[in-house]
Amino acid sequence: MQPFEITLKNDKRKQYDTIALFIIIINLALFIYLAISSDIKSIRISAITGIIFIIISLAIDFFITKAKQKDSHFKIIAEYIVALSWFQMGFWWMGIAIALLGALHFISKRQLLVSVVKKHISYPSFPKKNLAWAELNNIVLKDGLLTIDLKNNRFIQQPIDEMKTSVNEAEFNDFCREQLKK
Repeated sequence: MQPFEITLKNDKRKQYDTIALFIIIINLALFIYLAISSDIKSIRISAITGIIFIIISLAIDFFITKAKQKDSHFKIIAEYIVALSWFQMGFWWMGIAIALLGALHFISKRQLLVSVVKKHISYPSFPKKNLAWAELNNIVLKDGLLTIDLKNNRFIQQPIDEMKTSVNEAEFNDFCREQLKK
């Protein structure tokens, strides 16, 4: 039997993108300030280069999301351009901070996929958890909600993305009941 794969909704994706855009714009303003006011030629050149590449990546992101109605990773690329620009200017601590924020943004945009197989259930937390069937009291998929009841009194309930998930609820619940009986 092939695994059941259920995609969970990630409702906070737009919020993460908005926060990332805010961080990029603040850094863009700082680069403009440094390009105008710095007396050091290498800092001015790095700031101007950063400004150009950030604007290009944000423009590509804008056109991809508007024209194709598709999510784009160019905001993450812009965050890494910001980090590289800070490294180039010698402000390595700012580069590290922005690179970490970019990594968190990348992690937050991943597809949340629950995989249910005979051995275990793979849950998309960070880091990914493999839940053994022996750890569970029950698991149910009903009315667009995946409910996992663990024996350690923890309870996980997440809405599923019905546009990306094509799982028969009755078949899934029967399979889970069989695995829980073993």
